[in-house]
This record gives sequence, C-alpha cells and structure tokens, in this order.
Amino acid sequence: MKTQIITVLTAFLLVFAMAAPDVSAQTVPSFPTCANPQGTVTASYSEGDHGVPGNTGTNTGSDTVFELSGDTTMQCFCADNGDGTQTNWWHAASLTDEEVQILKNQGWIVVPNGELWGLAEGEWLTFSSPYACPASNKSDNNSSDNNNSSGDVLGASTDPGGSVLGLASTGNIAMIYGLAGVGVLSLLAGFLLRKISLP
Repeated sequence: MKTQIITVLTAFLLVFAMAAPDVSAQTVPSFPTCANPQGTVTASYSEGDHGVPGNTGTNTGSDTVFELSGDTTMQCFCADNGDGTQTNWWHAASLTDEEVQILKNQGWIVVPNGELWGLAEGEWLTFSSPYACPASNKSDNNSSDNNNSSGDVLGASTDPGGSVLGLASTGNIAMIYGLAGVGVLSLLAGFLLRKISLP
C-alpha cells in the first residue's frame, strides 16, 4: 500500500512540476483605413520620394501621416501610379520581447528608432498593407487618365476591437513527451502494483 501511495504522489509531483506557466497575448490596437483616415495629420507631402518600412525601393508619390494616439500612427503613401501602401506604426515600449517576436512572426517589421522616421524615440513595429488610391492627376502627352475613384484597403483588418497577436506559447515538444512518458510510467506502475497485490 505504501508503494502505491508513493507512486501516485510521485506522478502528481511530476505532472505539476511540468505544468506550463500562464502566458497572455497582447492585443493589436485598431487602425483606421487610408480610405477613411482619422487622427491628427502630422506630415503631408503631395509629391516626392518617401520611405516605406520594409520597402527599400524608390517610393515616389504623396504621403500623409496621421497620429492616432501617443503609441499609434498611420502612414498613407500613394505612388504616382495609384498603388498605395498603408503602414500602421505601433510604439513597442509596452511590449515584451515575446510579444514582439509573435508580431514579427505575423509580418510586423521592427524599426529600432522611430525618431529617425519623425516619431517618438524608441522601438516601433510597423505593418504595411496595399490599398488602391487615386493616381496623381498629373498628365503627360501619352495619357489622360483622371482616376478619381476612392481608395480601398486590400487585406488590412478594420476590426474595431483589435486582433489577438496569436496563440500564447504554452510549452514545447519536450514537455509534451515528458507528460506522455509520465502517463505511460504511471500506467505501468499501476499494472505492476496490481499484479503484485493480487493473491
């Protein structure tokens, strides 16, 4: 009887020792769309070359930056050909390294110092998505395209409640194998103890 109690207690101790710690996931703030911008305009350029995080090419067109809150900013870039890029900027000061890694896995880009982009000092995360914006009304000798359609964001979330970054990391394969092993050992110990105690 003593061996059964010791075996059961050992199994419980192993299971509780391998239990995963609580981990919470950060919620992404909501961003409006460039088709319906909100916030305070902090910069606006009708033409010129502009930077878009993650795009090292030359970006010629118009660019408007909207401050949404102290931690969120939205950049709306429209190339001369009508291809637009909406970039959502999120100040990463309140995020843990694990949360930043989850965001990076989902396509967010880390900008080490926002001050170089005209934002507050510190690390920022950016997420860009394409949208169709009106092309510039400049005309050349070969074209008379006056595209005045409204822009649509293609592929950006407009959920006002935000989005969950992803599933919280609750363990790894070693812990799963360990728990499975404890279960198998417990079953074997139970069968052996039963066999020993039978007359």
